[in-house]
Amino acid sequence: MNHGLLLNLGCGVRVHPAWRNFDLIPQLPGVIPLDIRAPLPFASGSAAAVYHSHVLEHLDRPVAARFVAECRRVLQPGGVLRIAVPDLEGICRSYLAAIAAVDEGRPGAIDEHAWAQIELLDQCVRTVPGGEMLTWWAADKVRAEALVERRMGREFRDFRDGLEAQIRATGKRPAWIDQRPTVNSPEGETRFRMTGEIHRWMYDRISLAELLRQAGFGSSRVRGPLESAIPGWAGYELDADAGGRPRKPDSLYIEAAA
Repeated sequence: MNHGLLLNLGCGVRVHPAWRNFDLIPQLPGVIPLDIRAPLPFASGSAAAVYHSHVLEHLDRPVAARFVAECRRVLQPGGVLRIAVPDLEGICRSYLAAIAAVDEGRPGAIDEHAWAQIELLDQCVRTVPGGEMLTWWAADKVRAEALVERRMGREFRDFRDGLEAQIRATGKRPAWIDQRPTVNSPEGETRFRMTGEIHRWMYDRISLAELLRQAGFGSSRVRGPLESAIPGWAGYELDADAGGRPRKPDSLYIEAAA
């Protein structure tokens, strides 16, 4: 890979100083505001790598197709696009496994099935911030906790640790969890959907590879959280922490070269 920009688009709080980090509404110092729905403000062939994690599913399909084509445009020959999205195939397999467990009468299977439905549907249909997923995570006792942590990884564990620490310090649950605004009109639902929180589409390894092909990429390859054609990838700790633990175990990681 030649020298060029390393672009982390829609970064949230996952940043690295070797990369130029962008987000629609920056949450950290040094993150640059950028609306990825518009043409990317980078010269053609200027980037050695483009990375975005859990971004694509928040875009309508035509917008996602234009965005991926823009990623292809800004990459130099041989440059790598790395995408992480929630893995629809993995989510569906987890859901079907939960159904089988209920049919077998396995203890705890009903709770695992209820969680599997939330993981499959909630982020596509929710009408309040955090949806049923946040309600589940913030319960006094998390049902099917081992499954939730296995599927959600550090994101869930960090949330629970922070919540429990706050309750110990204050003696009560944070009010905002139980006082989230509810949507009670079509206009309110429209406003909520425009916040960017919901998933507007979901991808598996087949549909994502086809999206890349249509954008002009050649072959693509499914990767692991620490595996990449981007030199030094694991050291950036963007998809996994220093211990090698995936930050979002429910992810599909895929790469394609320009």
